Formats: sequence, structure tokens, C-alpha cells
Amino acid sequence: MSGNKSELASVDIDATREIFSEATLKALVETIAPVMQRGGRTLAYMLPAASRIGHMCLEPFLLRNFFGESHQNIAAIIHDRRFQGHSAGVRRLHEPRIDFLETMNRKLVMMGHFNASPVDIGPLTWAVISPSALFRDFVLHLERGGSLEHLAAPEDLIAEGRAKLANMGFGDDRPSVVLHVRDTGYLPGMAYHHFRASRIETYRPAIDHLVAKGFRVFRLGDPSSVPLDHDSDLVVDLPRHPDYSDILDVTCMAEARFAITCSSGPEAIARILNKPMVMVNGYSQPDHWLNAGDQLLFKTYRDKKSGRPIGYDEMLGRDLFLLNTVEGFEQAEVVLEDNSPEEILDAVIEMEARLDGSFEPDAALEARFTSLSESHLARYRTSLPERGPEEQDRFETYAYALPWTRYCQSFMRKNPWFLA
Repeated sequence: MSGNKSELASVDIDATREIFSEATLKALVETIAPVMQRGGRTLAYMLPAASRIGHMCLEPFLLRNFFGESHQNIAAIIHDRRFQGHSAGVRRLHEPRIDFLETMNRKLVMMGHFNASPVDIGPLTWAVISPSALFRDFVLHLERGGSLEHLAAPEDLIAEGRAKLANMGFGDDRPSVVLHVRDTGYLPGMAYHHFRASRIETYRPAIDHLVAKGFRVFRLGDPSSVPLDHDSDLVVDLPRHPDYSDILDVTCMAEARFAITCSSGPEAIARILNKPMVMVNGYSQPDHWLNAGDQLLFKTYRDKKSGRPIGYDEMLGRDLFLLNTVEGFEQAEVVLEDNSPEEILDAVIEMEARLDGSFEPDAALEARFTSLSESHLARYRTSLPERGPEEQDRFETYAYALPWTRYCQSFMRKNPWFLA
């Protein structure tokens, strides 16, 4: 199906020859040499999208899960921060187990756009693995019962973050919730992803509810996002605070009771820390796995012509989980409708109840969601030809079929058409 797009740029044949030239391979050896001198096995991986917080979170995390036991050294080669910045807070989550090697050699880092099998050259493993293949292979790993080793935020990072928050006037140990809402002000040049955006004002009832219960709400995100204006001092628009530092993204997430997220980068911090999150305004996608304590709610899929809502069975039956661009949904004549303020509030209340142990799940709803997910994944896989060299990073998974995935029951109970 058309309408899916790689997170990373495509590269033509002439650029490919330059990227894999003798000079670039020599630069790879020179860049990785200081790490290899420590001894033991070394894995080298190119991470071209380190400026994107989701990639900076997940790719090193998955490398650690895949290669942490077999390799003494894991090195991620990234663009020099003078050319392309990245989150120092997320970087510190991975260090020192992951070495981040910055380079101004753009061609070297561009190797990360390609996918093949890892190549072992003596003590060096050259991991030519694309992000999409890495994400897919990790879901396959989880399907087989493979382990998932989460991270803990380093004590020094947490201490530094707490001190910063105290200096900002937020050092009273009040319980907190983290909020992230992606809007169209973020990465306007990537308009094909605007279907992932939503409006901050629709979260106001949920924010008001949390404030009334005494929570401080830390809003994470980008300074270009729509401001979060609220009368309460308990609501903090963190990226607009004059003393903001990106280590606060990690500190606030690690210290929060739970997170309210969407399909955008900061949710990855919650996932790798195993911080419970309620992901609202989500969408169906092949390789986005969740933790057992998480809760999921899609935007409402509607048929563009009739306006009717599209249920989960039809959504999967039409392979809509393969779509990840505005153009793709337009071609499928599908409109994604933001969750309503009431739906977001209900999802947050459900998350609170799950965490305090008062929620009583409907086992039949859970079983129906899982059954549909598993059956459509099996159907989809029967249509796939044998994987060839040109299909090394194709979609083969549907991560929401993993049996611990939990969909918001508050929504399913009020909208029986969803699982009909």
C-alpha cells in the first residue's frame, strides 16, 4: 500500500557510491578506533536522526537490548552538535554504556539510512541497520518472548534536574504528571506528519482535573508549539521557562506519576524508562510497542465520504496501520479526528484508576481487541512474499498485537462500534 514514508531521507545511487566510498570507510575506522582500543567486541552504528528525540531515545536503547551482552562497546556515530543538535538529557540516559561519537563527516553518518545485515570484521561489528528495520526486528524479538531491559535515569542527572526545578520554584515534592501535545508548529517542513498533531485546548479538562487533585502538570515539547496558558501556577509550560534545560525532560518524566503523551518523540522517554503513560490522539502503526502499564487511544478514523467512524476490524482489514503520511490517508479517503476533551479526560481518569488499583477491566473487551490485532497480523503476513534484498526494512509487524497492549476501555465502553 502506498502512503507510508520513512522517517529518514531517501538516498540516490550517486550519493550511495559516495557514502560507501573508500574515504568514508576509512573515516569509519578512524572514528571508531579510540573505542576499539579499550578491547573487547565493539559495535558501530550510524544514527543520522539524533536530533529527533524519539530516535535518540529508541535506537541506542534497542542496540543496548540487542547487543548489550555480546559487545563490550556500543558506539553510535552522530552528526556533530554544531551541525545538528541533540538532547543532552536523553544522551545522558544512555551514557556511559553507549558512546556517542560526533563527526562533521556527513557521509559517514548517512550510512544509517541503509539496511543490510551486521558485518563482523574481527572484533568490530559494523551494524548497517536502518531505523525501520531495527524497530521491526525488536517487535519480532518481543513476539518471540525476548527480554526488554528498561533504563533507569542516572542519579546525577536526577539530582541536577531536581536542583534546577527547585531553583525554578518547583522543589516542593508535589506529585506531578507530564504532558506532551504535538501541534503543527513543530517541524512545519514535515507537513506530511501533520495528521499526528492535535490542539492543546482539547486537553484543558484533563489538565483542570489533575490540578484540582493537586498534581503539578509539566508540559514538555518544543518552544515553537502553541503556548499552554493556564491560570494555575501548577501548570508549567516547561520549554518556555527561561531556565529550561533539556535534562528536565528526563527528570520530569522519571519523577512523574504518569505521562499523557501522543505519537511524538517525548513518549519514547516514557517507554524506555517504563514510566506509565496514556497515549491519546494516537494512530495505528506497525512497530510502536507499548509497555504493560501503558494505555492507548487512537484518533477516530472516519470514512471521508460518509463521515461514519471506522471500527478496529475494518481499520486493520484495510491495512490502514501501514499509513503514516497525510497523503496516504487522503488517498485512502480516511480522515483522522482528534480525541474530544471528554475522551481525553476519561482516558486520564482511567489511567489514575489503573495505577491506584481501583479500575476493574472488562476482560471481554481486552480479549476482543487482542484477538482482532492478532488475527489481522496473521492475515497480513500471509500476503507477504519472501523477503528479498530490496525489502530488508519492510513492515512485517503489528506491535499492538502484543498481548500486553491495553486500549482505553473508557472509550470502548462508550463506543461499542469500535470493536463491532
